[in-house]
Amino acid sequence: MRLKGGHEEINYDATQAFFNNRAGKYNKDNPYSVTMYQDNNPELVKQRNAKEVEKLLPLLQLDKNSKVLDIACGIGRWSDAIIEEIDKYCGIDFCEEFITKAIELNKVKKNRSFFVGKSNEISACLLKNKWEDTFNRVLLIGALVYLNDQDVDSVFEEIGRAVDNKAIVIIREPIGIEERLTLKEHFSDELDDTYNAIYRTRDEIITSLNKSLLKQGFMIKEEAFLFEDSLNNRKETAQYYFVLER
Repeated sequence: MRLKGGHEEINYDATQAFFNNRAGKYNKDNPYSVTMYQDNNPELVKQRNAKEVEKLLPLLQLDKNSKVLDIACGIGRWSDAIIEEIDKYCGIDFCEEFITKAIELNKVKKNRSFFVGKSNEISACLLKNKWEDTFNRVLLIGALVYLNDQDVDSVFEEIGRAVDNKAIVIIREPIGIEERLTLKEHFSDELDDTYNAIYRTRDEIITSLNKSLLKQGFMIKEEAFLFEDSLNNRKETAQYYFVLER
């Protein structure tokens, strides 16, 4: 089903099954395709990853005191991107197979931790894994599209509880360009699987941010579409980013 403009919830069990299947498609020659898709176009995966890192990594303003929380970290794509000396990095993802692969790929790196947990239950995940630190840098990359509205609000509330008084939060999300688009039990020929996702508009994300992070002293310092047309092969959706600071 493709629903334009309306509101329909997606099924998390189906999303979990989808990502379990994606983990089984890991390819060491095109590793990031497990979460960036484009299975048949590895060059586009490389170009998009390089462009995203080139644009967003400097905006994190990393230094040796940075404590990074990477929500929906996948197999650790952003852990790979962060080569600067930082204090700590913690990646959380609800797909256990992704976390297993992330731990394997990052075993030689220091100060890297990976935990299985839901993006709207960050506090519980950190408590379970006896993580006591708060964070001053947060990455939320491509996660909201797989959440229903109430859980998008919960993610922002959880981030507010996890960060220091001074922090930078970067959100990168595929959005509906003109209107909200929901894919529910939609079979994708490209992915060869059934796909569920909610592409919210930029204004819908702002509305959710206004309920929590923007009320807690964060300000949007920068926002824009991430890719130029040559890297965006969708007509109805596009990658968009926000940089929040407090």
